[in-house]
Formats: sequence, C-alpha cells, structure tokens
Amino acid sequence: MAQAKIIVDTNSYLRLAQSIDPLLLQEFGVEQYCLYALPELNDELSNRKLKSSFSWTQQPNYFENRSVFPNMSRKQKKSLTETFDFLWAYVKANELYPSKVDTSYIAHGIELEIPVVTDDQNMIKLAVDQDVEAILTLNLMKLMLDSSHIDIAKVKSIAKYWQAISDCPANFKSDLKSIFNITI
Repeated sequence: MAQAKIIVDTNSYLRLAQSIDPLLLQEFGVEQYCLYALPELNDELSNRKLKSSFSWTQQPNYFENRSVFPNMSRKQKKSLTETFDFLWAYVKANELYPSKVDTSYIAHGIELEIPVVTDDQNMIKLAVDQDVEAILTLNLMKLMLDSSHIDIAKVKSIAKYWQAISDCPANFKSDLKSIFNITI
C-alpha cells in the first residue's frame, strides 16, 4: 500500500513537533499516513524571530526530520508554479489573507492531491475554495489516536500545553469537546 502523504503547515508543526518527536516521516495507521513538511517550513524557521522563539527547531534531530519533502515530478513542479500563480491572483482578487507561504502549501496540496494540516482560518478558506482537504491539528491528533500512534494522555498533555502557552487554535474548546469528548 502506498503512503497517504499529508503536508503539515508551519503553525501545526510548531504546535506538535516537540510533543510528538519525530513528527514527520513516521508512517502510522493501516492507511500508512505519513506527515511531511515543505522547504518553506525551513525557510520560515530561519527567520531570526522564529529562531529565537522556537530555538528547539534548530536542534539537529528536528532539522534532520524536516529534511525530506514529498517527491514531485518535473511536470508537477512546473504545474506547481502555474497553480501558485493562479492561487496568488485568486487570493488578491478575492481579498483573502493567506501569506505567499500559506498559498504555496495549498498549491502543493492541489498538485500532489494530498491534504494540508493547518489551523489558519485564511488557509482553510482558500483550501475549501479550491477543493483541497484541510485538516485541523486536532483532527490530525484524532487520526493519530485512532491509529494508535498517540494515546489520549498525549492528546490531553498537548492540549494543556497549548493552553499554558496561550497558543490554542480557533474554536479550541468546542473542537476538543466534539473531536475527543474531553474538556481541559
């Protein structure tokens, strides 16, 4: 069975990678889900502000885990550029607010025909508009839980950590209740 690739955006990566290590490139579940980052993640993490706020991302084990990206054929790479240009024009024409990097994640989702994990509401809107499957970080954790990749204690620990550092996704409490039937 082929891997079921999933792309993880920067924010979701930062929310999960320290708690689920290694986060990327680990197959789980019968469907052989496997999480990938894009080179754009490393570009963003080279930003001085992010480097200092998330210094752990510069440790060799995290950097190495972000060093493999989804394979793309030459044809897909060419098409990716065209798809990105179309999406960026669509973003500007419709006064949407995902960044160029966020738009690139959605373009990759289109070209590779794979889901994108994000909690960014602007990315989700663009993904929905373009028929790209957007998965919330909590839904990804549910997928991991259902596949016995993590346990409910890990879910609760991550949720409590997000609360402690004031970095909860939109609709956090209601999504946590509806997805896991837990409250924190």
